[in-house]
Amino acid sequence: MKKTSILVCVVILSGFAVAFAQKSEPVTFQDFIEGKAAFEDNCMECHSLEWPLKKIATREEWELTLTKMANTGAVLSKKQRVQVLEYLVAKSSYQVKCSVCHGLERSLEKNKEFQAWMETVRRMAAKKPEHLTDEEIQAISGFLRAKGAETKLY
Repeated sequence: MKKTSILVCVVILSGFAVAFAQKSEPVTFQDFIEGKAAFEDNCMECHSLEWPLKKIATREEWELTLTKMANTGAVLSKKQRVQVLEYLVAKSSYQVKCSVCHGLERSLEKNKEFQAWMETVRRMAAKKPEHLTDEEIQAISGFLRAKGAETKLY
């Protein structure tokens, strides 16, 4: 029982440490590209990518998922973990926030540079003020840039 309590505390504290580390450095669109690559390279070693790509989760839920995966043998550097986390959080934001106004297929069919995605997402966000924060606009734009020419999430 005592060992379980200690393990739970370690998992919770590691989540806080990751969250704190993330906030100290701004996320760039390159981080989304590298996060996608690290996600694909590392997660596919044990399972298909379909389930995590279909999953919609909060930052905290993705942090717990990454901790569980690390506890079962997934190996990511600290930087990769933050990049994968940001990629997955952005993907979930895209799935939740963008689908409120339109289907996701059209934007998945496009392949734009980061600044072009920023303009598009800002234009869409202006139609429904307060629906997206500046951080979400940047994250969704980074996610869409990272997906490149892929036309499907899964």
